[in-house]
Amino acid sequence: MKARIDNDRESRDIEIEKEYSESLSNIAETATDVGEEKVYSLLAGYTDKDGITHNTFTLREMTGADEEYVNRSDIKSNGAKVSTALLARCVTSIGTLTRKSVGGPKEWEDIIKHLYVGDRDVMLLELRRLSIGEEIEVTHTCPNPDCKAKLNTVINVDELEITEFNGINEIPFELPKGFVDKKGNLHKTGVMRRPNGLDGELLTPIAKNNMAKAETALLTRLCKFDDGVHIDDSVMANLSVKDRNYLQKQLNDNFFGVNMSVDVMCDRCGESFKGNLNQTNFI
Repeated sequence: MKARIDNDRESRDIEIEKEYSESLSNIAETATDVGEEKVYSLLAGYTDKDGITHNTFTLREMTGADEEYVNRSDIKSNGAKVSTALLARCVTSIGTLTRKSVGGPKEWEDIIKHLYVGDRDVMLLELRRLSIGEEIEVTHTCPNPDCKAKLNTVINVDELEITEFNGINEIPFELPKGFVDKKGNLHKTGVMRRPNGLDGELLTPIAKNNMAKAETALLTRLCKFDDGVHIDDSVMANLSVKDRNYLQKQLNDNFFGVNMSVDVMCDRCGESFKGNLNQTNFI
């Protein structure tokens, strides 16, 4: 029974991935390894098919050709796709793995997609530092309803906090309420895997129209119940808000990577608030 459920989950993920792969095929095929390369550390690392975990990566500087590529119409509207495209071109190795050693551009792209978001953000941050510099210019809007000034803020990448990986790949959960299936069985416990780049690519279009629906889709992709019960979007959509908030808190409490929240003060009214960055601010 469990094997069939796992196969159903895998088939569903393959179908979703296939739907988007046509517009993102062969991202790295035109990349060239030029410019200065530097070696950096990953937080969680990438575990290959042989069970070997690779904890470092090398980068080369971005070029004008890279900027042109990620500004293609089929890429630029999706921030996660932009990140995948850029990293597939500019990351030259992950541990002992290279584009050539894993089989070519498509296989390399697949590895980049399946890196944890926390590690991808570290890569993008270092790529920003190497290629453009340490200062990031960001525009925030003052939240004071009587002000709403547009604030141009300069942030140094060294000011961004990095949260270390806690070693947990699958986060256990026990829902406060749980859900009852058609047979009357209550389901409450399971594990969540961590989100990766592919999750971001698939969910970005949904989030543009409906953030709650995107959250449902994300939780469906990440969660697996201990008893192997099949879950889909309808199950996650019908969880109580208390249960959904609990799952989000589990993800937040186990966060690792670049803290995208920065302290901002409005120079017009003096209001202090938290401003947020995203991956595209790095590049």
